[in-house]
Amino acid sequence: MGYNFVKYFGISKFYYRSLTTRLKEIQLLSLLCFIGVIFSFFGLNNAAKPLVLCLGAVTFFYEIPFEKIASIRKVKGLKIYIIALVWAMTTVLLPLLDADVQFEASIFFTFIQRFIFILVLMLPFEIRDLNDDDLRLSTIPQKIGIPATKRLGFLGLVSIFVLSFFLLQNAAIDVLIITIVMVVTAIFLVVSHPKKPFYFTAFWVESVPVLWALLVLISNLLLQPSTL
Repeated sequence: MGYNFVKYFGISKFYYRSLTTRLKEIQLLSLLCFIGVIFSFFGLNNAAKPLVLCLGAVTFFYEIPFEKIASIRKVKGLKIYIIALVWAMTTVLLPLLDADVQFEASIFFTFIQRFIFILVLMLPFEIRDLNDDDLRLSTIPQKIGIPATKRLGFLGLVSIFVLSFFLLQNAAIDVLIITIVMVVTAIFLVVSHPKKPFYFTAFWVESVPVLWALLVLISNLLLQPSTL
């Protein structure tokens, strides 16, 4: 719901009288997701609920200005870090908090790894929008250029790989998975360009987390002891 809100609110608010069928379908999907959010919220424990409310508020004000204060999206140099922070907290801290898992060093490393991964994954989008973004946004490619942005992304991928050695459970398969994901992400980063087709980022780059999840799922199925 939050993803659709951030991605399509800016379009819908200007063209609400002439929404296309697809935008109406997205709005309906978002409404169904909102209902799911409400039911899920009441299923969380009391420790997790305040974090959900905070993340929801950040997502809301990412797009909506507050009185004379601009939306978070328009704050100079802040956008990419807010996105990474929200995703990392939602996918790492929130599930563990709801499960009453005691916080350890490995959780801290996982959170940092996820934060860096989202930052790197955002760089192809930043490069794509280089010629369209307002200069006042001060995005990473605007500040340091495309080649330096890619080098920064490679440094982030190496950092993720190094952090993985603090988190490995099944060394061989985990190293293989993280290597595949980092190589695929690096390839996408290398070929990123402002003139790349829309679906390069909107489909292929966005599919990297799905690829990671599928590889983990497959590895768990392969390593699961036989019940026969």
